Amino acid sequence: MFQYDAAGRILGSNEPNGKFGPRLFLGRTKDGHVARFGASVPDNVITRLEEIIAREPLGSDLSPEPVGMDAIREVLTEHAPVSREAGGPAYWFPETIVVPDGVVQLTDANSDLTRETFRWLYDDLPSWAPGFAIVEDGVAVSVCYSSRIGPRAAEAGVDTLSDFRGRRYAGAVTAAWAAAIRGSGRIPLYSTAWDNLASQAVARRLGCKLYGIDMSWG
Repeated sequence: MFQYDAAGRILGSNEPNGKFGPRLFLGRTKDGHVARFGASVPDNVITRLEEIIAREPLGSDLSPEPVGMDAIREVLTEHAPVSREAGGPAYWFPETIVVPDGVVQLTDANSDLTRETFRWLYDDLPSWAPGFAIVEDGVAVSVCYSSRIGPRAAEAGVDTLSDFRGRRYAGAVTAAWAAAIRGSGRIPLYSTAWDNLASQAVARRLGCKLYGIDMSWG
């Protein structure tokens, strides 16, 4: 998910634009937790955060907030004001991925499909590949692309124009993307925010299974 320095500290996101790098990322699963720290966080602050995270209980109940949420916020705030906080469920795809008809893979040859509706994707399509789209009236109205790219896994990014939501287009393009990532020998992953109920519904319709919770603080 992130770009790291030689010491394993977060420098920025692993998105093509590489912008946001949190001070703390916490991944929670029933079997254990994964914590990553920003390059700007002092060692003494990291030590205190690690102590809090070590006390976080394990179990199948992955509630939206960790038990030590208040303590985490307090330590981070002592270092610097918390400018951003995000979190949500993370999913893996089932072994069998059914790709609906009507999905178009985006390539250099047909990138004009995104010029009017997803200009940022048109401007740098190779960085977000593979990309897939539903096309209506000659333009892409729903797209799925690689928002985080790694040698072993990739994560889906999905966007649908507001006038075309509710038609299950997001699920169709996401299924095509996931099948392509798996075909490349990598693991397709999907995550979203707690308040994005539509995105969570897409994961359920695709048969995705919850494997953990992502949280980050800036």
